[in-house]
Amino acid sequence: MKHQTLAMFFGAVLLSPFAVTAAEPQSMTQKKTTDAHNHRGPKSFQIENGESATITLFKPDLSSEILSAEMGKVTMPRTGVDNYHALVVEKDWGDHKEAIIHYQYMFGRPSHQSPSKLIALEKTEFEITPEPLPREHYRYHSMQEWGFRLRLNGEYLSGQPLTMSTSHGSQQTKTTDKNGRVTFLIPDDFPALVTGVRDKQSAQFTISSEVLHDNVTYSTQYFADYRVNPSHWQSTELGFLVLGIGFLAGGYLGHSLKSRGEKA
Repeated sequence: MKHQTLAMFFGAVLLSPFAVTAAEPQSMTQKKTTDAHNHRGPKSFQIENGESATITLFKPDLSSEILSAEMGKVTMPRTGVDNYHALVVEKDWGDHKEAIIHYQYMFGRPSHQSPSKLIALEKTEFEITPEPLPREHYRYHSMQEWGFRLRLNGEYLSGQPLTMSTSHGSQQTKTTDKNGRVTFLIPDDFPALVTGVRDKQSAQFTISSEVLHDNVTYSTQYFADYRVNPSHWQSTELGFLVLGIGFLAGGYLGHSLKSRGEKA
């Protein structure tokens, strides 16, 4: 018999491995409701079946704030400082403890903090951490490799499977090395891409793992969005640029030789 599970919506698409069906036990889901064009605005998430869950916002200086969901929606409040913040949702089902983590870059005055401090902080018992996070104003993109680490009670776990699933249906499983680390290649699974045309599509990936420890099942998820790799259009733009420079250079050379011939 399957135990209860916690699941999340992020963006407008439910990540398929954690979808709720009539045959499944009750689960909690989360949906991002922020306007995608207002990247500096408050980030809101819709939480379904999240009664009794603990929601914590960790700030760049490692202080934390307990958040509450109103009508099933939780909003990450402005903290007045820039850099990454971590939203952690935890639920204890008794013999099963779950955690879901999302890192969100927020804007404000300089925090003068390194994201590595927030990553190193033990925010929940069973946790997937990014190694590293994308830089400011950067994003995860398809066709890129990124590292992640898995730890339980502060100790990194080796030989533990982690699975990456995307909202476009891609899935891959890797096993952690002796340092608890895995590397995933983010799939290039966006539909209807046109070579040479800038594409602003985004999708979501979730990395998940589960382990049994001291008769308690721990499960954890790390989720984030990713975008189309710019190489789909930048290489073409570069080609046109080089071609244009070639035409200009050829035209200048031809004009120069013609001028010399006329003077002769």
